[in-house]
Amino acid sequence: MSFLDDKKRKKNTRKPVDNEHIQHAEFIKNCHLKLRLSSMKIGADKAWQNHCSDDSLLKNYSNTMHKLASQFWDTNNKNDPSSCRISWISNNTLKYFQEDYLHEIIREKSLAQKFNVLWDINDLTSIPKNPFYLLDVGSCYNPFQKYSSFNVLPIDIAPAIENVIKCDFLTVPLDIELNIIDNVCQTLPISNFDIVVFSLFLEYFPLPKQRYKCCEKAYNVLKPGGLLVIATPDSSHASYNSIIMKNWKISLSNLGFWRIKYEKLTHIHCMVFRKCSLKHIPRNWLHSLNIKNNIEDLITIPQDSRNYDKTNETSKTFVQREDDDAVANLFSELVNV
Repeated sequence: MSFLDDKKRKKNTRKPVDNEHIQHAEFIKNCHLKLRLSSMKIGADKAWQNHCSDDSLLKNYSNTMHKLASQFWDTNNKNDPSSCRISWISNNTLKYFQEDYLHEIIREKSLAQKFNVLWDINDLTSIPKNPFYLLDVGSCYNPFQKYSSFNVLPIDIAPAIENVIKCDFLTVPLDIELNIIDNVCQTLPISNFDIVVFSLFLEYFPLPKQRYKCCEKAYNVLKPGGLLVIATPDSSHASYNSIIMKNWKISLSNLGFWRIKYEKLTHIHCMVFRKCSLKHIPRNWLHSLNIKNNIEDLITIPQDSRNYDKTNETSKTFVQREDDDAVANLFSELVNV
């Protein structure tokens, strides 16, 4: 049997996807596409402002994401916990604080010597205590609330449930303390969180600079030694978008992050970045690479390189990929516009 015959046979044996799931996925992809086309027409900042002011659209978006996550993803992942982004994030962050924290301090000191950074910190052995303070950005339905090891602050521009706080992470001011009025976050505290989670979040933004700004804000709200965890969808094989993932590592190193964990699951890239106590350690590593590109433009996704017809916005339609009818690929195709 040839490779093509085998591929065709596998395609024909796939389980059909419920039409409701396809409709939900198409709605999400359309929202992302409209935001991207709008940013090309009027600028990313104005497009984002308009997007965040459309309460009806945001409510539909959050309800749809909630249905997809709770009725499709969570159910589908019960038989394969290793592919679940929530479980992966929980397991790896807890392992870091419970087993690897002191080891990473020792490694940071070693990196300081390697990259000619003066290590002048005496006391970094105070390990954060359980429960760990977790900021879930783009939380939607607060999936981490089920874990007793986390004290979760779930935020979203359009919460799907009542205990998620309304907040635009891209624009919310930072201050010395958390300020929430009428379930709307007015300010986030600086250097206050043990963990910041960006799960299916950065892809929402049409420009790399917006993603970079969010990562910079994550650095500022984390405690030294805290973790930024990023989960970004991709159903390609592990090495297909390896250059993109390397560029993310390069860009975040300029902010003071050091990547300590990376794993490509079936449909998603999962990364853990540690906020270094000394920002110059990852920056000196970056300088040794002699990167010519603008660092703020390196957090790209495949959609950024696609050609869009700006003059035909109203008639733009989606051309479904060959595997759009597969359950697994609905997960990654949500942002693949």
